[in-house]
Amino acid sequence: MSTSPRITFLLLPLLCPLLPGSPPLVAGEKTLHFNRDIRPILSDKCFQCHGPDENTLEADLRLDQRDSAVSAKAIVPGQPEASEMLARILSDDPDEIMPPTTVKNPLTPAEAETLRRWIAEGAEYQGHWAFEPLAVTEPPAGEHPIDHFVHATLASRGIRPSPEADPATLIRRLSLDLTGLLPAPERVAKFLTEYHKNPDDAVAALADELLASPHHGERWGRNWLDQARYADSNGYSIDGVRAMWPYRDWVIHAINEDMPFDRFTIEQLGGDLLPDPSKAQLVATGFHRNTLINQEGGTDPEQFRNEEVVDRVNTTGAVWLGLTLGCAQCHTHKYDPITHREYFELFAFFNHGTDINNTGATVEVSEGEMFLDNPDPAKMRALEQARTGLAKITAGTAKRRAAWEKAQLVGLAPGSKKTPLQAALDTPPDQRDTRQKKLVASEFAVVDEAKSDAERAFREALSALGLGAPVKTMVMRDLAEPRETFIHLRGSFLDHDLATGPLAPGVPAALPELPDEVLQKERPDRLDLARWLVRPDHPLTARVTVNRVWMRYFGKGIVETENDFGTQGSFPTHPALLDWLARDFVANGWSMKRLHRLIVTSATYRRSSHARPDLEETDPLNHLLARQNRLRVEAEIVRDAALSASGLLHPELGGPPVRPPQPEGVFAFTQTKKSWTVSEGPDRFRRALYTLFYRSSPYPLLTTFDSPDFQSVCTGRVRSNTPLQSLTLANDESLFELARGLGTRLLREVPDDDDARIRRAFLLCYSRPPSASEANAVASFCETQLASFRADPAAAETVASEKRAEGVPAATSAAWTAVARALMNTDEFITRE
Repeated sequence: MSTSPRITFLLLPLLCPLLPGSPPLVAGEKTLHFNRDIRPILSDKCFQCHGPDENTLEADLRLDQRDSAVSAKAIVPGQPEASEMLARILSDDPDEIMPPTTVKNPLTPAEAETLRRWIAEGAEYQGHWAFEPLAVTEPPAGEHPIDHFVHATLASRGIRPSPEADPATLIRRLSLDLTGLLPAPERVAKFLTEYHKNPDDAVAALADELLASPHHGERWGRNWLDQARYADSNGYSIDGVRAMWPYRDWVIHAINEDMPFDRFTIEQLGGDLLPDPSKAQLVATGFHRNTLINQEGGTDPEQFRNEEVVDRVNTTGAVWLGLTLGCAQCHTHKYDPITHREYFELFAFFNHGTDINNTGATVEVSEGEMFLDNPDPAKMRALEQARTGLAKITAGTAKRRAAWEKAQLVGLAPGSKKTPLQAALDTPPDQRDTRQKKLVASEFAVVDEAKSDAERAFREALSALGLGAPVKTMVMRDLAEPRETFIHLRGSFLDHDLATGPLAPGVPAALPELPDEVLQKERPDRLDLARWLVRPDHPLTARVTVNRVWMRYFGKGIVETENDFGTQGSFPTHPALLDWLARDFVANGWSMKRLHRLIVTSATYRRSSHARPDLEETDPLNHLLARQNRLRVEAEIVRDAALSASGLLHPELGGPPVRPPQPEGVFAFTQTKKSWTVSEGPDRFRRALYTLFYRSSPYPLLTTFDSPDFQSVCTGRVRSNTPLQSLTLANDESLFELARGLGTRLLREVPDDDDARIRRAFLLCYSRPPSASEANAVASFCETQLASFRADPAAAETVASEKRAEGVPAATSAAWTAVARALMNTDEFITRE
């Protein structure tokens, strides 16, 4: 049968599945909520053809706008029987039914009934919840605010909360969550005593202690570095090493100092544009120099410069807005109110950087120079004078200086082919010919260190301030004359929309406007954008930020799609709690440590994670938080936990990356051969955060446990469960070394009592004593291993620690290494209960 143009839209596909995590209606609740119950259905199954994207709009109908839907008679408020949309959904005619029979994902009967009820109730629309102002809700005094909101939701469903976890589980949970390290058995014992006197006070005191630990910055700095796509190499096929670790150290320091999140944002996005920026503020802008750099010859520098700018736009949108801005790079967003033009207005903020052709702004900074609280003015003047004197001697010709900087930073000179110097540098020293050796020697032979008064003065000035050697690190800096920004048709940097003309920097119309004083500027810049993101009335930044923090503690956010707060994203499971947390976060100076403390002292956080049969029907995925969630620790914490238990952890913060042992053959398939000289001494036992990370050939232990590749922004890691992970725990060279360290520690700390040694092992690994059956099983296993190694002295010597105490037989050392290895190769060891 024929259809009129007005209703042709009703035959178009409704393609996408329902969003995960959209909470069902509360039992007995009569009123439907558009954002919670209706928008997910329309967004998933209608907006692709009847949403914001004008390029895919059919029949000039937008179901995301009430006026359009009502005027087309698709929806007749209060009259579902007169609404053409519902008639088509319920039709049996294959030519009329919506979705058409060719679509494999039709509306379910429950969804159709929900739409019918909504139309009958008046078909009221709401603005998308995430773009609306933060709701004002005040929890009653006397109850923890988080628990007030969570308990109210549970009570409305008739669900009782789980009891509190036992104190040993709590201290292990808090230690792993706040520092990423296992608690010492002595601290566990102290906490148990305090907990039995007053649980709330004990938990609060422990939280304060862990938040004050310098290791807190390492633990939560790793989370931020995922979002900053931090790595120690340039990416692509050549993947040369870069010196970006000062940025990593800046992040750790900022978190430890509880730098307010608004300032944390401003310094990373626009620190170079602040008045008289400090070196630390310049280093902070390394956030957007973590983009990939292509070192190959024959590439188009403008192509890869544009890719860096695109990455900066998409990363900014993901990290602070929780939006998929990248969908608007080639066309207007199909689901969210972000136009193609608005994407490139955001692009204009980042389009003026000096980095092109593998070069860009750098700052020379020493390891400790950024973090001097009250530096001695005279010593600082001496340092600057020494730096100036050294620069004059080492500068050489302009050509040599440029070659040096490029070699240190990216490894390639400009142009489509390597310069003779670069070719010599890329040749292994033992393979260089005579000409190459002379070239390298002439370019980089400065003045002998022992004879250089300037260099000696510089090092003395650094030493006087307690600083390390300086390093050049990449930072952001804008051109004096800005580039023009055009819309890229279909996202191609080669195809500018000249008809529209150059664009001024701007923000999406669906979000708050830039302030008048910024709009009146000749050229709004990154600093203006940063300040806009953290204005107190911004609807997204605080919501997105507190939701990600919540996700780290519970395994999923209040908004489960933590990287998508747009119309395709999940509705909050606890919307009032999310808005209260966001408001409280801003009102209390954007303090991250206060937010952490607020969460971990709540009864909601402290609950047992044990599964409950009664929740299998009512809330099988624990959306409503009747209990805590059991989580495998992140990749870095797998190694850090082993370092903690072994007693080998070197606790030093910051500095250049290190190279712990890794399997042979990791670099066998990389385009350029890479060296991996294993670190010795204390550096061998640094936290995994400091492990040198190549993008093209990442450290195997980390990737096995789901570390991202840092090619692009990662706002939330996946958690997989694979046989390879168990094999890695059992056989990885670095973990075996730490198991040997734990065995040696047990023999040293408990020399004469096997039962006490087993108890100590459990306390070190699991923060609890063993049960009787566990103790018997381990004792039996140890006896078996001891007998086996006594029968095979050669095997015992291979497994035993070379650093075992004098008088400890090899067989004994090997047997306790086997015990340690078994305890580390368990689910409990790598799980945060």
